[in-house]
Amino acid sequence: MVQLKISVVFAASLLLGLATADYPNFDTTQGAHGYQVSGSVRNTRTGLSFPLSFISKGNGGVDYFGKTIQDLTVTVDYETDERLHVLISDTGHKQYPVPNSVLGLERPVIKHRAKNPNYEFKYTASPFGFQVLRKSDSQILFDTNNQPFVFEDQYIELTSSLPDDANVYGLGETTEPFRKNSIKNVTTIFAADNATPMYRNVYGAHPVYMEQRNGSTHGVFLLSAHGMDVFTVNGRITYKIIGGNLEFYFFAPKVATPNNFVTLYTDLVGKPFMPSHWMLGWHQCRYGYSNISVVDDVVKRYKQANIPLEVAWIDIDYMDRHKDFTLDPVNFPLPQVKALSSQLHANGQKFVTMVDPALSTNTTYGPHDRLVASGAYVKNPDGTEYQGQVWPGYTAFPDWWHPNVGAYWTKEMSDWLALLDIDGIWIDMNEPSAFCVGSCGTNRTNESPALPWTLPQSVQDELTANETVALLAQNKYLNDTRNLLSPNYAIYNSNGNLSAHAVATTAQFYGDVPLYDIKNLYGHAMSYHTRNAIQSHYPKQRPFVLTRSTFAGTGNRAGHWTGDNFSQWDYLKVSIATIFSMNLFGISYTGADVCGFNGDATEELCTRWSQLGAFYTFARNHNAIGQVDQYPYLWETTAEASRVALGARYAMLPYYYTLHEESARVGTGVWRPLFFEYPQEPSFLSNDVQFLLGTDILISPVVDEGARSVDAQFPVGTWYDWFTSERVESKDASNKVTLPANLTQIPIHVRGGAVVPLKSSKYTVADTYATPYNLLIVLDDTNAAAGRLYVDDGDSLVQQSTSSIDFSFNNGKLQASGKFGYSAAEPIGSIKIVGGNSSYAGQLSKMTINGKTFQATHPTSNVAVFTNLSIGLAHPFSATF
Repeated sequence: MVQLKISVVFAASLLLGLATADYPNFDTTQGAHGYQVSGSVRNTRTGLSFPLSFISKGNGGVDYFGKTIQDLTVTVDYETDERLHVLISDTGHKQYPVPNSVLGLERPVIKHRAKNPNYEFKYTASPFGFQVLRKSDSQILFDTNNQPFVFEDQYIELTSSLPDDANVYGLGETTEPFRKNSIKNVTTIFAADNATPMYRNVYGAHPVYMEQRNGSTHGVFLLSAHGMDVFTVNGRITYKIIGGNLEFYFFAPKVATPNNFVTLYTDLVGKPFMPSHWMLGWHQCRYGYSNISVVDDVVKRYKQANIPLEVAWIDIDYMDRHKDFTLDPVNFPLPQVKALSSQLHANGQKFVTMVDPALSTNTTYGPHDRLVASGAYVKNPDGTEYQGQVWPGYTAFPDWWHPNVGAYWTKEMSDWLALLDIDGIWIDMNEPSAFCVGSCGTNRTNESPALPWTLPQSVQDELTANETVALLAQNKYLNDTRNLLSPNYAIYNSNGNLSAHAVATTAQFYGDVPLYDIKNLYGHAMSYHTRNAIQSHYPKQRPFVLTRSTFAGTGNRAGHWTGDNFSQWDYLKVSIATIFSMNLFGISYTGADVCGFNGDATEELCTRWSQLGAFYTFARNHNAIGQVDQYPYLWETTAEASRVALGARYAMLPYYYTLHEESARVGTGVWRPLFFEYPQEPSFLSNDVQFLLGTDILISPVVDEGARSVDAQFPVGTWYDWFTSERVESKDASNKVTLPANLTQIPIHVRGGAVVPLKSSKYTVADTYATPYNLLIVLDDTNAAAGRLYVDDGDSLVQQSTSSIDFSFNNGKLQASGKFGYSAAEPIGSIKIVGGNSSYAGQLSKMTINGKTFQATHPTSNVAVFTNLSIGLAHPFSATF
């Protein structure tokens, strides 16, 4: 969370985006000298390698924003048939790369060159430029020829050509529409604690994009942890980076679809983690619980309103003066918090608390004493402890790269989990965020400083001036010739100066590495150590970690929420696009704060957001201190809308869980834009309001105030209303269909041709899963359908047995085949068949299975329902109709 310093009016003013004409550092290097191949080209086992030297004109180098690096090395690795690695690095190895480790990215070990690559690498010797082409259609996917190329210690610039109106997606974390505006757009990639201003950088760093061109997909990943601006303007994409190297991965899937690109990308960075059953339930939190009795009351009132609640969360309110691993003895005393945890577990519910990286320096605070003893803390350049100011006051920060930090963090975390029997950990403020300008000083222990923004402006100015002087004085201890605090190239950071509202970029980590080089990795590394700590305490269960700051591959170890959004309609709408981006980044377990975090939600806004949020993969209502309550049971329309939408979600849990298994195994997202499944349909490229759950369920939420209908697009084919089984036939996907959507309803449709495994919705996930399976068979116009069900025990980290069951319906026969390893699977209790050519389902009257015949009921002319079946899922079976 961040204390707001910008007005809502200012945030709204950013909706128009940023024109490049407003940006002072665009097109400053058009006369750049560039580089040339300056030696022999050497063939390697995996590709080729060759040197580059700076092209000197006149009086030598031209230092635009840093110091020119004269000698570079190009390494090209044909890693797989669909992935090319191109590294342009300084020959002297003084630039800091993303570490080749779990705290950065573990590069794959490649022993041989790909045999049949779907790409071609070409280069021009002088001035150096290169192209990446897709062999299958000879499309040039990346082309730096005849563009400026600058490689300095604190400024790297590279440009590739793009189509004038390119369909570019990714590059974040930002809060904006899914498709990048190719005319006026700059994306800053730099982890920052800011309240999700539109079009500006926030918590995570994902320098990867996907381009959809003529119905075909490719992608580009720049593996860099340094801050950067990425311009997608005027027929080109330009990277401007403040350090590191140029390490590119190019993806050219042979079947060039968006889903296949995401699969290839997650092959490299890691597949999304597999959630437990309970993680897919509904979660409730707020910042501003005054005491434990309020939390108890919220849990009880959910039950009274019959709105499902799976997980109760507590923000930093529970802490003693906001210190990690402590409890406020007055408002959150240990016996009452333990009683809440016990009651939740007795009810089949779960309990999650927040932990921040910033640790109080109070002399009576054990976690800080033990951190100092371990040596695993962030330091000032002079070797003293770096002390920032965060919620507890003056704080120290763990150094996630220190060899002792794992043991330290595991002990602190394990003791905390055991104390309250906590089910998961929520980590926040891990950009890392701080409130001083630089270190607040040294040996500041038992003070209780005011939050800076609560002070008179004159006092704030004096504090800032004094802290700045102290920060600059530390520069003399740096063993670094770079300007780490204010590089000459100023990326368009949403907080301004790189060290504003953050730990200073000169802060030192293990191995004398400044935060400047690894800031974008801090939250990623914290997620790794936190997951390991939870797994150490609960070795048999899947760990639950939710993190704010992320990097490439974080989705393999943690989920993510999109941060401090606003209770405004624009933020409701844009949440769909941000979740699309996270799924593209390989973080499939993600969601936005339902009803908004900052500001006061209205009944209508919260109602519509509760409907939409019911289908976030991570679904949680959460808002800020000082805002009005927004629990869904407070308004009857919101309560009813929640019951309807969550009833559908909980019924879909087997389908959701199967999608997550596919995501963890294959890498595809759970939420998908329509063009991910229908890439040949151009009208879908800018539709970031509707979304697909997997392949088969289409959600068309209301995102506009006052609307009681939705103008929806439907992929060509037949679709059936989730609630009424009414048929929608689409022959032209560009046409829109007006769907009624009263205040308590959200339009949901199922694709003709799908078999969707369901359960009967109950109050908790466990109770829902205890019911028999229900098969929803929605026929296409050939009277056929297919689907899949994945089954395991729902929680174990290592599964002893699983089932992966394929269902198919053809020619009046239902067949179940595949792997039937999980013997404890509940049986199929009912089968509902919908649709088909000329309402074929309505003509079905009998089903025969295992020698037994069942009679159908016909609620409508195009539906047949068979109940009381008890069909076991331990073996293959077939049924005839």
